[in-house]
Amino acid sequence: MDEVKFTAKLTHKSNTKPHEVKLKVFWKTTKKWTAADIADFQNSVPGIAEKLRNERYWTKDGSIHQDAFTCEDFAVRILAQYAASKGLPVKLKTGVRIFRNMEVYDPKEHDNYVSDMWGFAEMVMLSYGAPDMQRVGENTLSVPSADMLKPGDILAQTNDNRGISHHIQVCMKASPLRVDIIQGNSSGVIVRPFTTIMRWLGSNRADPQNSSYAGMIPQRGVWTKKGAGWDYHNLETDSKVSDFMKAFIFFRWNFEEFNK
Repeated sequence: MDEVKFTAKLTHKSNTKPHEVKLKVFWKTTKKWTAADIADFQNSVPGIAEKLRNERYWTKDGSIHQDAFTCEDFAVRILAQYAASKGLPVKLKTGVRIFRNMEVYDPKEHDNYVSDMWGFAEMVMLSYGAPDMQRVGENTLSVPSADMLKPGDILAQTNDNRGISHHIQVCMKASPLRVDIIQGNSSGVIVRPFTTIMRWLGSNRADPQNSSYAGMIPQRGVWTKKGAGWDYHNLETDSKVSDFMKAFIFFRWNFEEFNK
């Protein structure tokens, strides 16, 4: 079972009343990540991603919606969906705090989220951004080159933005000459001060529970090796960029850290 840390005030030994701790359990941790689990996650990623890309659902008002995600949210959702189905732990750090699938309950942190995989994903998505993929040793591990990518790994557009990741793709399949990805994306303006003003007005483009959420239906793309570089083709928009991989760095989820 996942370790959940908490503190309690010391009392006199005559006080035999137990200290009660209430947990927020999005899903129970029943085992830790092993090499076999990581391999199974990698094998499962394309199927999960395609399901999310095509899934439709009824809303409370009776309309039909399709799953939509910003780029980093799509990666988080794939991870959470797999881990929850297998009873595996997830531990992700943002600039706000560390999030776990089992936590000491705090009404301010948890009351807006249901106790399941969807609730956990939405809670993390609110503050998890593309730069959080760069928390190497915490959220992720570095992958040295594109030819070492595996399904579920992260391609982070970084080198064209002063070394700060600003767009995320998820690897679906990789070979020495081709890499298939699926990515979430963002609609409209998602830069400050516009987003700050919108939050003042009650609209949060980073919040999947908010009607102004910026997420889009996931898009497929293909990288093709051309000489010393890689060309990119977005299969949904038909946009193409030559020698574009030089703007990207690569990560793998830090599964071992999730176990701690």
